[in-house]
Amino acid sequence: MENAKENLDETPFQTAGPFLHIGCMPNAIKINRIYQNDLGEIPFMNKKDADLITIEGSVFDGNGVALDDVMIETWQCDEKGQFTEENGFARLMPNHLTKKFTLKTVKPGSYIGYDGKTHSPYVSLSISSRGLNMTLNTRVYFEDDELKNDPLLSIIDEVNKKNLIAKKIKKNSYLFDIFLQGDKETIFLDI
Repeated sequence: MENAKENLDETPFQTAGPFLHIGCMPNAIKINRIYQNDLGEIPFMNKKDADLITIEGSVFDGNGVALDDVMIETWQCDEKGQFTEENGFARLMPNHLTKKFTLKTVKPGSYIGYDGKTHSPYVSLSISSRGLNMTLNTRVYFEDDELKNDPLLSIIDEVNKKNLIAKKIKKNSYLFDIFLQGDKETIFLDI
C-alpha cells in the first residue's frame, strides 16, 4: 500500500441513539421479562406515597419541541441530607404520548458538603438523548426552600438561576422543564 494514509480520520461521535431505552429501561417500554424491575425504577424503597413529592416536566429541543426519546437519571440525598448507596438513584423517561417525565421521590434535605458549607436541597439530573454526544448535567432546586446561601446558586446571576428552580404547582408537586438550547436554555454543569 504505497498511498496508505498515516493518520486516520476522526470518526463522528456516537450519540445515545434512538434505542437508548431498550438496554436501560426495557420494562418501561413494554419489553418485559429481561429484568424484574428496571434499575432506578423506585429511588427510595419503603416510603409511603404521603412521604413523596412529584417532579414533572418536559425536555425541549432548540425549536421548543417536547422530546420523548430522552433518558433522565437522578441522584439525590434523603430527607435528612444523607447520601446512601441503596437509595436516591432513579432512571426515567418522558411518556411517549404526553412527552412529560414524572419523578416520585422524597424531598431532599439540606446537607453539609465537603467544603463545610450548607447546600440547599436539590436533585441532580443527567440527561441522555439521541443527538447528544455526552450527557448533560444539571440540578433541580425547589422554590419553597432557602436558596440564597447555596454555594452553586450564589455564583449564578438571577436570570439564569431561575432555570434551576422547580415551581411548586400544588402540595408536594413541582414543575421543572428542561430546555436543551435557546433563550430558555437550562444551565448545564461541567462535571
